[in-house]
Amino acid sequence: MTALYLNGDYSRVVPVVSSLFTVLDMQRHPSGDAVRFLIAEKEVSGKFEKLLAELRKMGMIATAKKARYSSRLMPTLASANLTVDDGVVITVSKIVAAGRPKNRYLLPLPAILFIATIAVVFVDGMFRAESDFARAFVSDPVLLAAVYTMSLVGILGVHEMGHMIANRRHGIRASWPYFIPGIPGLFIPTFGAMILTRSNMTNRNVLFDVGISGPIAGLIVTIVVSIYGSSISVLIPADQAADLINNFQLVEVRSSILMMATLELTGNGEAGGGDAVLVMSPVLFAAWVGFFVTFLNLMPAAQLDGGHIVRSTLGVRWHRILTYSSIGVLIGLQYYVMAILVLFIASRAPESTPLDDVTPLSKKRRALFWVAMALAVLCAPLPADVFRLPF
Repeated sequence: MTALYLNGDYSRVVPVVSSLFTVLDMQRHPSGDAVRFLIAEKEVSGKFEKLLAELRKMGMIATAKKARYSSRLMPTLASANLTVDDGVVITVSKIVAAGRPKNRYLLPLPAILFIATIAVVFVDGMFRAESDFARAFVSDPVLLAAVYTMSLVGILGVHEMGHMIANRRHGIRASWPYFIPGIPGLFIPTFGAMILTRSNMTNRNVLFDVGISGPIAGLIVTIVVSIYGSSISVLIPADQAADLINNFQLVEVRSSILMMATLELTGNGEAGGGDAVLVMSPVLFAAWVGFFVTFLNLMPAAQLDGGHIVRSTLGVRWHRILTYSSIGVLIGLQYYVMAILVLFIASRAPESTPLDDVTPLSKKRRALFWVAMALAVLCAPLPADVFRLPF
């Protein structure tokens, strides 16, 4: 092992790491205030969690990666270099406290944004309830707007709640959801929500669970909302729908395979083809937003939920490849703003790296990865004319 002088803080780390792993070599990190340990073990699962617990008591944290490790055992002998191309390297550094917002007015911000989003969505629902098609089954516009609001905010809220439950289950500190209100009367009255994590993902399994929990939870609610929303939607003759679309009284949106499947359950599966066209009720439109949000979040790109899923399953290289492939898909579907947004996110924060990046994802989660990718395809708004619906 290389002779190395460590200060008081890091000198306490050596016996902790050595008690759990077989240390072959150690060195100061070349670019920061940290220490690297080359260990003999090829697997760190189990012991690494114990290491994190011990280091936390000292205000420190560790990462485990497979990386190139090089150190000179004896500086005067070039032949005495130690070089490992794919060794397991544990890096220990001090925890940098993120801290809480100093401005006390920022503390209730999630609640303020949530109330503002509910208000904006409700006003948007009142606009959508003005149509005779919308009030065909629910005549009271206030009641219809309230159901629309509960449906849309419920889909987004359950999505974020899925993330929060997964974070809590794995001991990840995170903020309350920050809902982002939009402008009522426009295409979508809210821009979704986000959660800020305040601690690192422990391993790939944790990163996967946090990533997939939100879309799955939100999708379950979306399917329920879609079935109800379809049952209160109106079928009109195709020629009448064409006239209304040409006069800008109805707008076409692309539907998905999974949404069309829910329409079959209510007998409205013939929408988009034949002699009848389904005009979406406000509640069914909320479900459409839910399917669209699920599709976007499950895309294997950048810091989206699907990006976390593919990063934990396939690693860095495929995460990068699929990120740019997803941008290409969005451009192909003519969602240019989303493509630019994903590209911006990828350039600023390309990936989330778990502390333990050595232990592979469990077999059950690997199988679930393909289920998640299949759901992304089933929720995708397809460009085929047969899958277009007006609202």
